[in-house]
Amino acid sequence: MTKTSRKLFMLGAATAVLAQAAGADVLTGTVTDATGEAGLQGALVTIEELGRTTSADRFGTYRFANIPAGDYTLSVSYVGADTVTDSVTVSGDTDFSIRLGGDVRYLDNILVVGSSAAQAGAINQQRASDALISVIDSDGLGNFPDTTVADSLARVAGLSIENDQGEGRYVSIRGINTDLISATINGVRTPSPEDRRGVLLDGVPSDLLDGIEVQKSLTPDVDADTIGGVINLKTISAFDRDGQFVRAKVEGSYNEIAEELSPKATLTYSNVFGDKLGIAASVNFQSLAIEAHNNEVGEWEFDDDLGAYYPNDDYEMRWYDLTRERLGLVFNVDYRATENTELYLRTLFNQYKDDEVRNKFEFRDLAEEGVSVDGNNYNFNFAEVDAEVRQREEERKIQTYALGGQTIAGAWTVDYEVSYAYAEEDDSNNHDVAFRSDDMDGDAIIVWDNSTPEKPRLTGAGVDFVYDPSTYEMDAFEQEFTVNEDTEWAYKLDLENESSIGSTPVTWKMGVKVRDREKVRDQNLLIWERDDVLMSDYITDNSRISNWRMNNPMFQWPSAGLTNALRGTFTDDELDEDGTNFDSLSEDYTIEEMILAGYGMGTFQFDNLTVVAGVRVEATDVTATGNIFFEGDDPENVEIRKYEDDYTHVLPSVNLKYNFSENLIGRAAYYASIVRPAFGEMRPTIALNDDRDEAELGNPALDPYEADNFDLSIEYYPTKLSVLSAGVFYKEISNPIFGANYDIDDVPGSVDLSLLPDTVEEVFTYVNGENATVKGIELNYVQQLDFIGDFWEGFLVSANVTIAESEASVPDEEDPLLTRDVPMLKQNDLIWNASIGYDRGPWDLRISANFRDDYLDELFGANIDRYTSDHLSVEASAKYDVNDNLQVFVEGKNLTDEPEYYYFGSENRLSQYDEYGARYVIGARLTY
Repeated sequence: MTKTSRKLFMLGAATAVLAQAAGADVLTGTVTDATGEAGLQGALVTIEELGRTTSADRFGTYRFANIPAGDYTLSVSYVGADTVTDSVTVSGDTDFSIRLGGDVRYLDNILVVGSSAAQAGAINQQRASDALISVIDSDGLGNFPDTTVADSLARVAGLSIENDQGEGRYVSIRGINTDLISATINGVRTPSPEDRRGVLLDGVPSDLLDGIEVQKSLTPDVDADTIGGVINLKTISAFDRDGQFVRAKVEGSYNEIAEELSPKATLTYSNVFGDKLGIAASVNFQSLAIEAHNNEVGEWEFDDDLGAYYPNDDYEMRWYDLTRERLGLVFNVDYRATENTELYLRTLFNQYKDDEVRNKFEFRDLAEEGVSVDGNNYNFNFAEVDAEVRQREEERKIQTYALGGQTIAGAWTVDYEVSYAYAEEDDSNNHDVAFRSDDMDGDAIIVWDNSTPEKPRLTGAGVDFVYDPSTYEMDAFEQEFTVNEDTEWAYKLDLENESSIGSTPVTWKMGVKVRDREKVRDQNLLIWERDDVLMSDYITDNSRISNWRMNNPMFQWPSAGLTNALRGTFTDDELDEDGTNFDSLSEDYTIEEMILAGYGMGTFQFDNLTVVAGVRVEATDVTATGNIFFEGDDPENVEIRKYEDDYTHVLPSVNLKYNFSENLIGRAAYYASIVRPAFGEMRPTIALNDDRDEAELGNPALDPYEADNFDLSIEYYPTKLSVLSAGVFYKEISNPIFGANYDIDDVPGSVDLSLLPDTVEEVFTYVNGENATVKGIELNYVQQLDFIGDFWEGFLVSANVTIAESEASVPDEEDPLLTRDVPMLKQNDLIWNASIGYDRGPWDLRISANFRDDYLDELFGANIDRYTSDHLSVEASAKYDVNDNLQVFVEGKNLTDEPEYYYFGSENRLSQYDEYGARYVIGARLTY
């Protein structure tokens, strides 16, 4: 923490201490259900005579300061319940609580019984917000077969997910790349265990959460490093419920490819002691069996003589057999120290471990001896294969800890917090061994039938030749010991004051925040070579892999169990020193990033219009160090490249909310934001190959994304539990970042090439494009159907669609003086979700579908850029309440057995194809 940061933080703390209470009266209370136990978050509380409105927080608590003493009419509005009106006399500090709605109770970490009431909670929170948000109420996390947070978010309007190993991993808002959005846990920025900004969300179990909020328009009190929006994961609090709460949940899931039953269990406990101390804890464990079948191609090339594209590199088949273990822990403490001061501790620990065996069968250098094209057939004159096995234990951890509180002094509210977040990716327990076949050449010895591009079929004499394991000898044995670490300390102080300008109520808010982040990548490999090691000695079973889904045979050889015994048997003279040194030194870096932010804002209530306006200033200071290393060089000659930069952004924003009537709300928003380059893009490393003609370098001089974001929407609430909304959005983005290969003479001038030797001919690096735009429309509909008639009572339908268009101008790979227009990376143009449910009596049934369109995944060149194909996921669940405490359920995931497909420019040019199969779940939940 810098001296300047410490001074600003201490100054802010002193300001909070010296803040004096105003002399006007205060009205507080809670809004609950009919039992008085369940707080109704998002309920709108209005003092009719003053025209002042506020919303209840997660505990159902509301507060008005600066209220003149007197008699008032108080009305409470909550979608799904009748409006309640009552009279209250305010004198001094007055407490007035209101009950409304039906008799609801807690179950499964939620406020309600059934998905209908959970949907009401989400609608009310969205309606009450002064910014554009989408909400998943905590019960919503149980209404679908969701293992992870990413899967839960797939059902939010405008959100889609990027899958890995059959599970949702990264989340996109309005189709925008996950690296351009941010994620927080209880408001604490979530670090990334990878070398990117985007946070993987498949490791966080949804059972640990109380709810999820997606903020699509920013206010000045929110960190501004996002373009798509902010995802905030909220964990449980003891004060969410009244008294002791215990829940146990067990389930087993079955995958049709893995053919194994996978266990999962969650235990949650919370209690309130003496109305002051609340303790909540939850532990979740899952052991998930996953089997994936894959084939992929390295690259395609256009041949002028052939007049066609052809696969010019390699073709791989991969079989993954892994067990994914998740361990999640939440421990939260809330302490109401006095009537005016609340303190809290929020902790989350999540460990995600993949114990994986991967076998790979790779046809190498297919175009080595020439190729011809005959319709859908590619005829290759060369055959050589690597048979490879990798045994890996990859462990990822995400931890967040926050200690803070809130103190109220009259019209002043002071919030303070110190937080620590840590993420780690540990690849230090694995080995990878490749055996290489003899080679064979001749006319059309491998015939590639591309009639089914996702699953090409290979035939010919060369195929039969390479399926003989006796021709294989070990090529290399690798061990990896790589660790990525991401650490952030944050300190923040917020001051809020309720006052008025004339008859206009105003809430002033200001604050400071310091974020001190460090990203470290330490890659280490050992590469061993030993002559005359035959693959035939490392095969336990020569039969084909059962239920294999690709069109060419696949074997489980070599054996991971046998090759594991080679660890520790190699001698120093068997070490490939050049390869080991290069892979261990060429990608190491450390990036330190200090962000000092301050903001000021005001919330103004003009009758039916609410205006939130202000400005945020973020000053960034970056210090980056990385290695410069040339393959084949002496490690003693490794050089350190250091880069320092600082920049400041002034980021205004305004959010408008207008109540045309009680059921019709209009919104408009503008905010400026930035996204700093990903760590892997800005790393100051330079790596040069053995021939000194190809270089790969990060670009620490990249400018951050800068965006102006505009939103306009309308929301209509026609009946008790329904919403119909429509919106448009537009984003003007400067400095979009792309990675690409360039000939040395075509590298854009913004890339520093001064440290490269004259022998370099080709460079891979990252560059800023000129500009980009994203625009689109967003439609959302939720409706309970009981208004049609008695038969439809309990039915609930929902549907949403987002249609977007993006365009970015990037330097052309062939001529840097020219540009070409491409979509934004990973930008979905079409997203839709639809579901129908039935929630009545003991039954809660639901079926849903989620669709995302094709999107650009990576740049390779015009007509051969890599795309991810469209994806449709269908899921269903059925829950039955045996009694007040016991619920049993069955769920189905990926019911249509939808694969993942990636292609180069055209869908008939395979890049990658994966199948994971459907998954079925059965379980029970016991609650007291």
